[in-house]
Amino acid sequence: MKNPWKFIATCLSAVVLLIAAIACSRISSAQGWSGGIISDEHLFIGSMVGQLLSLDIDTGKHTWEPILLRVDKDQEELRAVYGTPAVYKNIAIVASYDGKIHAFSTEHGTLLESEPVAEQFIGGALISNGRLYVGSGSGTLYAFDVSIKTGTVSLEKSWQFNAGSSIWSTPAINGDILVFTSLDHYVYAIDARDGEEIWRFETGAAIAATPVIADNSVFVGSFDSNFYSIELSSGREKWRFEGASNWYWAKPVLSRDFVYAASLDGKLYALKSDSGEKRWETSTDSPIVGSPAIVSDMIVFGSRSGQINVVELSSGVILGTCDVDERIETPILAYGDTVYFGARDHSIRALVIKQNGNPDEKWDAPYFSDKAKDDENPNPSDWSPAC
Repeated sequence: MKNPWKFIATCLSAVVLLIAAIACSRISSAQGWSGGIISDEHLFIGSMVGQLLSLDIDTGKHTWEPILLRVDKDQEELRAVYGTPAVYKNIAIVASYDGKIHAFSTEHGTLLESEPVAEQFIGGALISNGRLYVGSGSGTLYAFDVSIKTGTVSLEKSWQFNAGSSIWSTPAINGDILVFTSLDHYVYAIDARDGEEIWRFETGAAIAATPVIADNSVFVGSFDSNFYSIELSSGREKWRFEGASNWYWAKPVLSRDFVYAASLDGKLYALKSDSGEKRWETSTDSPIVGSPAIVSDMIVFGSRSGQINVVELSSGVILGTCDVDERIETPILAYGDTVYFGARDHSIRALVIKQNGNPDEKWDAPYFSDKAKDDENPNPSDWSPAC
């Protein structure tokens, strides 16, 4: 695709406004939808106002003062995080929308490194065996060797690989094979050691979803409304599911012999991982943007209508719901019996998923990052629970 922005702008889809929010964010301020990662009982997540947060997973209180990511003087509108942070040896690494890679101490929040790399980052960073991989809005995938010595962090570029268009996904890795997707319609597999291409697989449209690798298969959905299983070793198509009526944005989830794929058509599909045969589908009333998460024998997903849904894995029956009354576009993160996610009212939330499927608030109040930025109490005492 020579001009993905034109392609996106002209596509007729229920999620056009979602894409336009990114495509036009150089005119108005960007607002990210970062996912979270848990390390040492703390949730590390980017906020809508461009902070890196470290929250106690049991209380929702910040463990150090929220950090506004550094931007150049004339780029305040680009202060945002769309990808999930990566954690490596007590270092949190964030690829920010303005094209910088930031490294922070997870213990104190101290900024250890901030390096301009690209024009734009939307996908998150992956760290494996001391090497960081991240794709840029210009279509370049970078590999950096990460060195940590006496409180300092350095990034030494090992190689780079140029795709045909923007990379909005986070790479996945299996052994020495690194897989990522691009808006140029292709899924790429490259050698993680030297950046040499192994194969590329073409779909019918742009791909923004992050792939998942398991059992010599790559699972990923495309903007052509198809969901694919691709042989990892060869790049050969194993099967495709053509039952969705809209794009795939979310990273799929695997459990046992099934892959669970969420679509912007508002449906979650349970597919046999070896054949693509549909076991069940469950519907909600608006697009599913963020990735689902598995809790025990249930799968949890959010939608742009603001509803959290808890579904039985074996049947697709909805066991419980919670309406937070705000768009949910971040991935859902599961840790034990609790899920963590962000909503478009600047909140970070935690819900305990009971065995009967009912979701309950875990924290006394969500964490509101905009209040923290304005030096107000980010966990307001006058808040009323939604669940």
